[in-house]
Amino acid sequence: MNQRALYPWSTWLAWVIGLPLVLIVLGAVLSATVDVETLVFDHPNRWWLCAAGPLAGSLFLYGVGRRRSALNRFTSARLAPLLVQRMSPTRQALRAGMLVAAILLIAAALMGPRWGMYLEKQKVFGVDIVVALDVSRSMLVQDVRPNRLESARQHIREQLTERAVFSRSHRLALLAFAGSASLKLPLTTDHLAFRTKLEAMNIHSAPRGGTAIGEAIRRAVDLLSGSPKDATKIILLLTDGEDHEGGPVKAAEVAWSEHGIRVYTVGVGDPGLTVGAQVPNPERGMNSPLLHDGQIVFSKLDVDGLRKIAEAGHGGYRSCAELSLLVDAISRMRKTELTTEERMRHKPQYQWFLAAALLLLCLEPLIAERRSTEEVAAQRVWQQETWA
Repeated sequence: MNQRALYPWSTWLAWVIGLPLVLIVLGAVLSATVDVETLVFDHPNRWWLCAAGPLAGSLFLYGVGRRRSALNRFTSARLAPLLVQRMSPTRQALRAGMLVAAILLIAAALMGPRWGMYLEKQKVFGVDIVVALDVSRSMLVQDVRPNRLESARQHIREQLTERAVFSRSHRLALLAFAGSASLKLPLTTDHLAFRTKLEAMNIHSAPRGGTAIGEAIRRAVDLLSGSPKDATKIILLLTDGEDHEGGPVKAAEVAWSEHGIRVYTVGVGDPGLTVGAQVPNPERGMNSPLLHDGQIVFSKLDVDGLRKIAEAGHGGYRSCAELSLLVDAISRMRKTELTTEERMRHKPQYQWFLAAALLLLCLEPLIAERRSTEEVAAQRVWQQETWA
């Protein structure tokens, strides 16, 4: 018996490389048998973990090469077999192959495979928020870059749809207002739909020009009237504060006193400008000022007016740049059950991969690397007959 018989490459390659390849082929067959549209992964970016299998296999094969080289150092061809005559090369290779296969299965489980669909009823706990965004022509003023409307949209997008601290279970509604209010999206937990509607908003999203903050608050109150009675309800009003219709403070007061709805105002614009900034005329270009009776129209952020609205609505005032502070405050508010939603979900299947990996890891130590006494005795007889 020589080093080739003790550590045969064919046996090790069959178990360390062949067994994982069989698993990969079986995985490919499984992928082909399930509906491709329902096959998803929770963490597809973890695909690189599968490289741990080939890496472990390479380390095992490297160890085999080192052992073969070590046996070559023995000058006596008869001494090496006597030292390791109880070892079984096949069992060693089998144990190594089981470890490599277990690593591949664990890597697949960590990717979170899902296929098949099921209907899930899920209770939604959170806060109901109506985002009322001013889309009047004064929101095109460029005292904040690129302009007030785009700045407001950017902060809403970042704080309400991208921040991890903002719960995905909060229901959001979107309201555009100028001289009148227009509902763009009812209360929903679909924050992607909210973001899509937000990106589509412009100065033509409201049917009438001007600025009617009171009308926006009343429309938001009507929208929140369908919320559960004990729900936390908020109106988030983003505007430059110029009001042409009147009554916003009274509307905010009624929202709180009669409906328990808090009104928060978010100022959009530069409060440092004493006379404001020119309102552009979009029909003639953003560099052309808007004229009224031959006079250039200016717009100034009305911080005091927005503070009064917020105080009447038992809310608070923040600048657009401070919207994150409001989001943090909302995240700490009391959350209640808002609704029960039915959703189609992909069935998690990672447990099958994990169970198979655990089975291999439990069986691997039970496989003895040493031969039985009968096998060793037969080996010794063979050696004696060979040396005689």
